[in-house]
Amino acid sequence: MEYTELSAYDPSPGVVTTWTPSAEPDRWRPDERSLSPNHEIHLSAQQQGEWIGSVLTIPAPLEPATLVRALRAWLARHEALRTSVETRDGRWRRRTLPADAVTIESADLGPHTAEQAREAIGEFLATVGPTTWPHCVFATVAEEGAAEFTLAFGADHSVMDAYSQLLWFDEIASLYERAAAGASDEELAVLEVGSHVDHAHAERVHADGLGPDADPVARWREFLSDDGRVGFPAFPVPGVAAVQVPRQRAELRQASFATWLADARRTHVLNQLCRAGGTSLQAGVLAAMASSFRQVHGLERVRFVLPMHTRFSPEHAAAVGWYVGLCPVDLDLTGLTDLSQIVAHVHERVSAGKELVPHPFARVGELLEVEDTPHFAVSYVDGRFVPGADRWAQWRARALRSPAYADDEVYLWFGRTADGLNVSARYPETITAERAMRDLVAGIGSIVDDVTAPYLDGAGLEPTA
Repeated sequence: MEYTELSAYDPSPGVVTTWTPSAEPDRWRPDERSLSPNHEIHLSAQQQGEWIGSVLTIPAPLEPATLVRALRAWLARHEALRTSVETRDGRWRRRTLPADAVTIESADLGPHTAEQAREAIGEFLATVGPTTWPHCVFATVAEEGAAEFTLAFGADHSVMDAYSQLLWFDEIASLYERAAAGASDEELAVLEVGSHVDHAHAERVHADGLGPDADPVARWREFLSDDGRVGFPAFPVPGVAAVQVPRQRAELRQASFATWLADARRTHVLNQLCRAGGTSLQAGVLAAMASSFRQVHGLERVRFVLPMHTRFSPEHAAAVGWYVGLCPVDLDLTGLTDLSQIVAHVHERVSAGKELVPHPFARVGELLEVEDTPHFAVSYVDGRFVPGADRWAQWRARALRSPAYADDEVYLWFGRTADGLNVSARYPETITAERAMRDLVAGIGSIVDDVTAPYLDGAGLEPTA
């Protein structure tokens, strides 16, 4: 499992079909539950054509009626997918569809080669946006008589986060299997999960309770004001992603790559070493990154934001929605001489920053009069225990992101799966940035190799989470 752009995925050749949720206008109802602060900021900042999604191979023939039932059931299960926004009283307000109001409209685009299919799917998924429903659309590629087919979706970020992307694989594959086996629509639609719409409303209420003197606001003010300007820290390697003030919309597409840093055995060893020191693999991976910044680029200090989930209640664990907060991380390696010290330092700094995750930064930024967005973000996700993770390889499952356009952004996504540890990156498409990023990631891999090599005989290492 990797997190990449669609251009890195090879769908099967065949007939491309689009599948678009639809509803009669009179089924929409005003919904007085508030939008989350993230959603409100997203409405003003998001551009048409930006999306996140997933793609997999369903190991069964494509039966259109069965797929329609599976897609309708998925939309019925998750209220966030059946909501949208409209302007009322000069403000964005929510509107919502009942679970039984959604139908699916299909359009046959004809036979395509694999390359043509990838291009057609990408163009279709880019039709989603933050203000026009549906905020999630689907596409298939199927050869006549084939025993399998490719299924992809793209969604606007307002209704989706990275964990939702991973949950989709097992849920949609299971729904398709159950629909094909004869389960009723009522049975398929049942999933006891919380609604992200309720979560968003509660988040808005909490955010409105924050004042300019609140501790989370003061701590963010300190983090954002560190380098002489009030804003998110830039990528620390000079010449890679210079921050523009005021920020301008970029016209050049960012470069992107993904690679594996360690196989399952090496990842397990690194995890065991971190746990023996009272930390976690997340801390170990971030420590390897910080150490690579020092070894490759001569940097003692690295500052970034770490997106983290806000699924604090059990009923939201399997829900689809945008459950994300920001954790500020400031790593100063001065005086730290070995990796174990760096791992402990990372663990302490991330633990401190986690306290700010429940407080929506969109509200904090409003109080601080900061309109900036992250320039350097690092994500870590452990997907091994996501339902269906053991079938990701069979499904050729891949989490997707749309092409990005930015001159001053660098993003790194670290992912642990049953196959090991991988990293995906996007960054400005320049020779300087390409060299810096490739060298940084290669350095991370070398550090992981060096640390784990003495323990690969497996002596005393038992499987653990």
